[in-house]
Amino acid sequence: MGESIIDTIRLFGRRNKIFKVHFRNVNRPLPHFVETFLDDGYYGMSKIMKALREEDVDCILIADHWPDMVGGSRTGFAFTMGYIKALLERANEEVGT
Repeated sequence: MGESIIDTIRLFGRRNKIFKVHFRNVNRPLPHFVETFLDDGYYGMSKIMKALREEDVDCILIADHWPDMVGGSRTGFAFTMGYIKALLERANEEVGT
């Protein structure tokens, strides 16, 4: 889109136009990428979560496309949800709740 993800969050967040976020990380930008764990991609997900909190975005945040771990996809989902909760807690502490 020609904008950074943070600039995009600020643009649409200030207009209350963010309703649903598919929260995932990838190994490189479009058009060719592979989905990774949230802590293993090319972009810092804590920056995204912090920007969402700074703009006071009230949206649905969906854990989206995580790799399988030992034990199958449920293990990967549990890791992803725990990581998201930790990012949100950190952002709340930094920005304020």
